[in-house]
Amino acid sequence: MEGARGKGIIPAPWFIVQGTPDTQPGIFDIKLPPSAGSSYIGMHSGKGFLEGVGQQLAQPLKAHTTYVLSFDLAFATYYLYPACYGNLAIYGGNTPGDTAALLWSSGNFIQTDWKRYHAVFRTTQAWRYISFLAYPTAPCNKSQFGIALLIDNLSAIDELVLPTVTAAVKPCSCGEVSDGSITLHVTGGAPPFQYQLDNGIWQTDSVFSGLAAGLHTGKIKDNHEFGARVDTSVTSPWKNCLVIFPNAFTPNSDGQNDIFRPKVYDAIHNYRLQVYDRWGKLVFSSLAPEAGWDGTFRGARAGVQAYVYICTYTDSRQEQHMLKGSVLLLY
Repeated sequence: MEGARGKGIIPAPWFIVQGTPDTQPGIFDIKLPPSAGSSYIGMHSGKGFLEGVGQQLAQPLKAHTTYVLSFDLAFATYYLYPACYGNLAIYGGNTPGDTAALLWSSGNFIQTDWKRYHAVFRTTQAWRYISFLAYPTAPCNKSQFGIALLIDNLSAIDELVLPTVTAAVKPCSCGEVSDGSITLHVTGGAPPFQYQLDNGIWQTDSVFSGLAAGLHTGKIKDNHEFGARVDTSVTSPWKNCLVIFPNAFTPNSDGQNDIFRPKVYDAIHNYRLQVYDRWGKLVFSSLAPEAGWDGTFRGARAGVQAYVYICTYTDSRQEQHMLKGSVLLLY
């Protein structure tokens, strides 16, 4: 609803259905700031006089389908004339301004600040146009134009598919470390989504990291504020923090014990692993625990023998370690 402010004008692609709706704020002393963007539409109605706006839909509404549309509404106590309440009626039709089917009504409201509304409606047949009217439902003892409303921040019209949420969990490295994470995955709903963990702050990122082992509750809400929740837990496979190396490995491509690398049950950094043959020649080096040795040297299979490894790292308590040992390569 962004456009030049003025009396009796509204921004494209909207068109006037009835009356002379206005692009606000600033017209008839309407001063409420927009809830989104820089402008919005205002309209008032009364007995025998209606104001409304409409739009041709890029994708017609399908028959026998449930939809949801979200927007902000506010009541204007004085809109050229004193007003009693606001009420918005939404109609579907197949010609400009057609009010063939009442799809939804807000009911009377009197809040003068923006409030988010979610119109859920089901169509009886296909409609190509939608109209929004300030619609009187009761007499007003203040003036003949006693219904006045402001509308802003419309969403897309989405088919109503309630969201569900699942959680992908990364365990803590060990019981003493808070390095677990939870990623929330949404099915259904209308994006964009917001995410929350353990009643914390809502965020647009679906990943929550730096978690301790324990129970957690994830929540999501979609663009129309429909939500879902999931209870999950971050586990710790090892109570005590440590790094363990195997004493043998078999790089024969059978999918079992093919790579020489440590099992890390800690949040470590400054990692370095070096592997030497019996003559002291460096055959493998790595700065990442997940990048292990596949038993080759310069593109060829290394010989069956015992190799010496030296591993240095800093643990989660910022203590430095050096591990030395031997590993037997077998085929």
